[in-house]
Amino acid sequence: MNDLFAIGQGALKAFTHSLATVSQNISNAENPDYVRRSTQLADATLTGRTNPLYTTSKEHNGVRIVGIARSADEFLEASVRQSGSALIRTEVTAQWLGAIESDLGNGGQDVGGKLTQLFSRGEQLAAAPFDNALRQTFMADIQETADAFKRTSQSLTLTSDLIYQSAEQETAKLNTAMSQLAEVNFQLLKSRDGTASQASLLDQRDTALAVITEQLNGEISFGDKGVASVTYAGQPLVTVNNPATASISRNADGSFALAIDGSAVAAPSDGALAGLSTSAQTLVLRQQNLETQAQTYVDDINAWQAAGETDAGAAGGPLLSMSGDASTIAVLSEDSADLALAAPGGAANGNILALASYRGPGGSEQAWTTLVGNHAIGLNAARGAEEAATAFHANTSRARDDVSRVDLDREAADLIRLQQAYSAAARVIQVARETTQSVLNIF
Repeated sequence: MNDLFAIGQGALKAFTHSLATVSQNISNAENPDYVRRSTQLADATLTGRTNPLYTTSKEHNGVRIVGIARSADEFLEASVRQSGSALIRTEVTAQWLGAIESDLGNGGQDVGGKLTQLFSRGEQLAAAPFDNALRQTFMADIQETADAFKRTSQSLTLTSDLIYQSAEQETAKLNTAMSQLAEVNFQLLKSRDGTASQASLLDQRDTALAVITEQLNGEISFGDKGVASVTYAGQPLVTVNNPATASISRNADGSFALAIDGSAVAAPSDGALAGLSTSAQTLVLRQQNLETQAQTYVDDINAWQAAGETDAGAAGGPLLSMSGDASTIAVLSEDSADLALAAPGGAANGNILALASYRGPGGSEQAWTTLVGNHAIGLNAARGAEEAATAFHANTSRARDDVSRVDLDREAADLIRLQQAYSAAARVIQVARETTQSVLNIF
């Protein structure tokens, strides 16, 4: 009878605990940071003998609770972290390269369009060099083209500021996640194996690791109790209870540099900071291209102007100046009488006809087309990489979720099975009680 009571009591405890675990799984079905858990059971039979002259005795106690097990696969988790880091990098890169493209487009008032308009107006003016309305419009086109360069430069500068601000925010997230992981590591060392609190800490550990790898491609290793250590470029980011501090600094050209505990490290190859670093470097290149083309525009207009003479027979003076970057372009004259349309000592439209020679290779219009085309190629490549990374991350996440995430159909089936098992265990105790009562009634 004692065995029956022990078996029933052990089963009731085990199935009560298992039902609680299933209920917890169901309540966290929509929690992306939760890993499915199950109650581990083992045989509770005791075997032994008090005297070597007698046979071995057994005491049947049913089952006992071993602990709580997480349905986690470290290999699949590592694959998801790696693919997620690559996905974040491609998403960030495509986002900011798209912003740069918008800056170059300038809301449909791009530099290329204004240059084309300017040179086309020059052809019209060559056919009617004394048309005052055309002269005024041509001067306005020179001003509008200069304004387009200025607006584009200002937009690129603003985007550079936004990229740096975003990098600061991502670095703050990285530091927060490293601090959280260090604290979780400390708590894990004090936890007991197989407990619900340990499972919860391991969930928190994986969440912190996911955030860290979303920022940069750190190297992760695991020790006793599931404690995670992270390094990057030879620098420790997180040990047991000692997080590092990441920081960024802005370079003179607008790009930024990463440091760990004050020591400069190379730019990451994956994660949000990698995407931001690539975008910042691309933007620096586009700004340099813009400055070069703005200077070419100023030099070309002034060179064309200097080659002719005004209606009054004076040598053409400079129409544009640029004292710094493209945002400093300034029109020096708005008087159409200052236009040097005539060739020296020649036809009234001799010099304006020569303006077309600045449209070809080496000219600002052709250079702008090349700049925009090269950036479009880079942006398309970034978007293609983003699509590929999205598909790969979806596949790795699906494989991980098949093992780790809560399936409500499975939990419902377990709930029914455990409820029936609980009822059966209660019935064992009831039968034992009824049998004991029947035996006692004999006497």
